[in-house]
Amino acid sequence: MTTAGSMQWVLAVPFLRDEGGDWIPRHVGAPHRFTTAPAPYDHDRSRAVTGAAEWFDYLRHAWAAWRLVRAAPRGGVGLMTGFPQLAVTAAVIKRLLGRRDVPLVAWCFNLGRTPGGWKARFARGLLGEVDVFVVHSRREVGLYAEWLDLPRDRFVFVPLSIHDEPRETREDDAPFVLAMGSANRDYATLAAAVAPLGLPTVIVAGAHAVAGLDLPPHVTVRSGLTIAECHDLCGRARVNVVPLRNTAFTSGQVTVLEAMMLGKPVVATRAAGTEDYVIEGENGLLVPPEDCLALAAAITALWDDPAARARLGAGARRTVAEGTTFRAVAPAMAAVLDAARMRAAGLSGVGMPGEPSRSSAG
Repeated sequence: MTTAGSMQWVLAVPFLRDEGGDWIPRHVGAPHRFTTAPAPYDHDRSRAVTGAAEWFDYLRHAWAAWRLVRAAPRGGVGLMTGFPQLAVTAAVIKRLLGRRDVPLVAWCFNLGRTPGGWKARFARGLLGEVDVFVVHSRREVGLYAEWLDLPRDRFVFVPLSIHDEPRETREDDAPFVLAMGSANRDYATLAAAVAPLGLPTVIVAGAHAVAGLDLPPHVTVRSGLTIAECHDLCGRARVNVVPLRNTAFTSGQVTVLEAMMLGKPVVATRAAGTEDYVIEGENGLLVPPEDCLALAAAITALWDDPAARARLGAGARRTVAEGTTFRAVAPAMAAVLDAARMRAAGLSGVGMPGEPSRSSAG
């Protein structure tokens, strides 16, 4: 295979169930071609932990992807995974098969924490098989490189991308504050912030995310909503909030970007998962972690100022349209795949693609 030759990529991504799945590769042109190894399970991104049954699902999925890889001509095929579990299982099989010739790209490598002990040793022993890790916050580059004891140039920041579904929204006549999501959410600080404000507040989250909290009577919790229902609530809310706990790891990005997609600014905790997307005063507001007074002040500022909501909402919509749609991120994916295949081919002088500018990430 030459650097100019065609390259087939097998995709093992949990949310791709068939070849017609709409994702970034649809917008990536030659010389890259894509084949999907359909996910044989439902990926629940809100669960707190990955259990044994889920790990077995990921292993089955990774093996199905490797079967497609093994059926392809050597030198012209690579494997791209989505989420860390599939990166791990695909790396295990790559090690067992001894297929160093197959570039392995771990897209959306996002951990809620970096465990120590045997789990860290296991990860370091295996994840060296990954040629490129794609992360969606700049902080993660150094964090994961140090944890895995791998060169920083093995990690590249690319903005998280979402399926763009813009539409007109209208605030409810009975306005409310909305907070959605379960991973790493700090609903205790949100409750403390809105308690003295008395503002009607809706939390959409799994039961574990609010377990043990003493919520004020004007705060209600909903769960089990469809994506369409979540988008509807987001569009109707006066203020959207993304409160986060562990600020060193990424979470909340999808919630932030889907609100922005609908032209809604967010009030978010300054964290690894938000600071690359929310620009203070341009498309939203950032507040310090675990600071209920700052959070209350930011919520009040947007609640009381329709002009600010409109201005920041327009900036939020531009952020998504220009930098975080599947089409917008496709050139970055193509650059990552080019670098990965050249690395696997052992070509010297090949570095990782430069990260997008801050303006391209919103």
